[in-house]
Amino acid sequence: MNFSAKKASTLFEARFEECRLKARSILHDLMVEEPSEIDLAAVVGIIGDLTVEEGGLDGAEGRILWGQKGAAIRIKEGLWPGRKRFTLAHEIGHFLLHKHNPQGRFDTGHQFAIWNEAGEEAEANVFAAELLMPDYLFKPRLKRQAPSFRNLDQLAEDFAASRLSTALQYVHYCHEQVALVFSRGGQIVWSKPAKDFPWPIRRGELSKDSGAGALVAGKRNEPGRMAPTPVYAWLTNFERDRDHDIMEESRLLSSYDGILSLLW
Repeated sequence: MNFSAKKASTLFEARFEECRLKARSILHDLMVEEPSEIDLAAVVGIIGDLTVEEGGLDGAEGRILWGQKGAAIRIKEGLWPGRKRFTLAHEIGHFLLHKHNPQGRFDTGHQFAIWNEAGEEAEANVFAAELLMPDYLFKPRLKRQAPSFRNLDQLAEDFAASRLSTALQYVHYCHEQVALVFSRGGQIVWSKPAKDFPWPIRRGELSKDSGAGALVAGKRNEPGRMAPTPVYAWLTNFERDRDHDIMEESRLLSSYDGILSLLW
């Protein structure tokens, strides 16, 4: 990573931390001490000037529109509970973080898959993840948790959050050498390494020798477990290494039109 790219990354990570602090301040005001106490209706109530309705959306999962006396949020009917809560938390994030740019927003799975770049959609996603899974409740549950989607699914259920946001929150707060990679159409869209993951992840086209590449080719992988994958399939500077593996678990995320890969 060159100097300018590293500086830009540092800046938007600092902005992301501001978003997390904003989310936690609301939960502290509500004196939340357990995941079951994270009541988004109460969050809307304490914020004020905000209404929430469900149903009536076409082509989007969430929408926020500003008016003269606040804003109105609408959530698509029929979303499964974790996705519904994340969508609402995302729109609340827009309301609190982006009042300076009060244009209406229509959010779909595409916006909810934006996490690792500077921009308002990524900021709203980071805010929503922290609102639903704040560090002081989330991190204690990571002890002795082996990296796997099965364990991440359990965390998503415990916090009634979306699977993608739970995975991102896990990578942000865990102390394992893990990374997430999101791909779409056979191309790597973004990667998110944990702070203890020291190796650069390849960019561009997915390797056909990766589990994710096999999914693109229509081959099914064994769900519920990590499997060894050639290290060159995921990491740069290992193109000639045929002796070492990295552990990988990949799954299709149809609602995001992509594949999420957990590396360890």
